Amino acid sequence: LPQSMLHPFASPFFQGPKGSPFPLPVEGVFIYVAGSKPITDFLSSDAVAFNEDGGVSVDDEMRTSVDGVWAIGDIRNTPFKQVVVAASDGCIAAMSIDRYLKGRKKIKVDWVHE
Repeated sequence: LPQSMLHPFASPFFQGPKGSPFPLPVEGVFIYVAGSKPITDFLSSDAVAFNEDGGVSVDDEMRTSVDGVWAIGDIRNTPFKQVVVAASDGCIAAMSIDRYLKGRKKIKVDWVHE
């Protein structure tokens, strides 16, 4: 490709079918790192329970093994590293925390279907 067609973020490190590197013009990139582990070194090994993959273990409401502690986003080491997943986790945790702090058995919803 002519240099004028290359985007500033083009990478010269993609391998072509014949093994030679070539630049690939792009406007955005999602980088998925297989086997990545969440950053949990600030937690002691007995602070919360961990999954075998290194993520913090949570239940359906994002509660950890420690009462009053929730975990969301990449620290759970889900296979989908997207902000929308972390945002969804945050919503679930916020509703769970609200229920926990107010001593309710169930999550209070803003609507009722009848």
